[in-house]
Amino acid sequence: NQESRPNLFFLFIFTLSQKMASILRKAAKYRRISTILEEGEAHLRDPYTPPPQILKPVPRETKSPDDVTNFPQYQTIPIPEAIPYREGYYRPASVPLVQGYWPYNLYLHKGKVYHWCSCGISSNAPWCDSLCNFLVTRNRPMYFNVNESGYYKICQCKHSANAPFCNGTHRLYLRNYISTPKGTYEFGGICVFWIGWAYILWNLHS
Repeated sequence: NQESRPNLFFLFIFTLSQKMASILRKAAKYRRISTILEEGEAHLRDPYTPPPQILKPVPRETKSPDDVTNFPQYQTIPIPEAIPYREGYYRPASVPLVQGYWPYNLYLHKGKVYHWCSCGISSNAPWCDSLCNFLVTRNRPMYFNVNESGYYKICQCKHSANAPFCNGTHRLYLRNYISTPKGTYEFGGICVFWIGWAYILWNLHS
């Protein structure tokens, strides 16, 4: 019996490897089809999804120092907040949370309504997930759509004057952040933190 145990073990390993090899051979022939209609070749499977239109850079008629790209100029109009405040629940203006220092380059569909997060707290960036309803913030989402399907740069720093589209403000924000009171304290705190750890580790080592 003791001599047959190693043989049974090797037989089990051999059988298991054969089954795994069979599964991998079958999986190699599978095709991965996305269930999200806004990605890949969804327009080939769904007649209601328009095909993606790749916008090629073209020279702009007018150039501005705020331009961060030579893509076709965005056509925007002033839009109200998607979730207005109830009467009697006034809150002062809030500084939005910086969700990122680089814009999202997203494909937007013509005519589809999007809700852009302006508070920076959403976990579904850059779109709103209604967390602003439960937190103390004055910022509310902005709803918009585009008149042409294509790729657009969506603001993530929440300070764009052309929100929800990027206008290059994140570059100035990164450049001048340390000179602001908040940036000075944060940068000083980071320096004190790492210098303190270096001092502790140096003492432990010595």
